[in-house]
Amino acid sequence: MLALFGGLAWVLWPKDVPNSAAGGAAQTTITAANTPGTTTTAPSTTPPTTTRAANFPAGASACPGGQPAGSYKESATSGGKTSCEFAEAVRIAYGNSGATGASSTVSARSPVTGKEYTMACKVTSGIVTCTGGDNAVVYLR
Repeated sequence: MLALFGGLAWVLWPKDVPNSAAGGAAQTTITAANTPGTTTTAPSTTPPTTTRAANFPAGASACPGGQPAGSYKESATSGGKTSCEFAEAVRIAYGNSGATGASSTVSARSPVTGKEYTMACKVTSGIVTCTGGDNAVVYLR
């Protein structure tokens, strides 16, 4: 009786199914004990894909981010002449313009100078580069 119980437990005990060498998801098949010939297959799951944001160009200085504007969460400046406060104003203006991923011209007010500047923005390799104003360069991602 003990041997029969042990053999039945070995057959019915769930077995781990390793992931395939190609990195696919594992499936587990469980056979119901009281219903011979019936199997249930657990749904296969794929881990979520994460996309890494493009890097700012070399020499750019990242600014502390604020609230997301559109899909843009970060800004950076280049050349030392542009403030992070203005870079954030450009990020918010571009992000809220609806031009996500497209070339666009936006206006942004500098909290430092109090002046409004026009910035021409274009997208290259996942980074938005906005130029204009008083020789300002702002990067967004």
